[in-house]
Amino acid sequence: MENLIIAAKHDTPYVNFNQTTGNFEITGKSLPEDALKFYKPILLWIEEYMRSPRDLTILNLKFVYVNTASSKMVIEIINLFVKHKQPKKELRINWHYKRDDEEQLEEGEDYSEMVNYPFNFVEYTKF
Repeated sequence: MENLIIAAKHDTPYVNFNQTTGNFEITGKSLPEDALKFYKPILLWIEEYMRSPRDLTILNLKFVYVNTASSKMVIEIINLFVKHKQPKKELRINWHYKRDDEEQLEEGEDYSEMVNYPFNFVEYTKF
């Protein structure tokens, strides 16, 4: 299984999924014209990874902006990790939010409630 790296573009986030380390990152803004087309390969990759995950999997989500269509895909991504979490394997989900951006923090809290899984909330000042 190869690592999944997708360069950021003006309307899509940077994606770095490293299966060797179990560290996964999605960073930037997400407003692709076709969210399903952009996120489908990511969803398929996660399904394959979760068949044999590392002992510790860390998902870092650090969005500047997420449109409605992307939001649905982000929830789907988180759901895949949570639904396929194996016993005795650890999953950490870190939701990064800009200091004083309550809306961004609340979005992460909403996602955590929707998938019924605790997130770590990480405040940042510079992107």
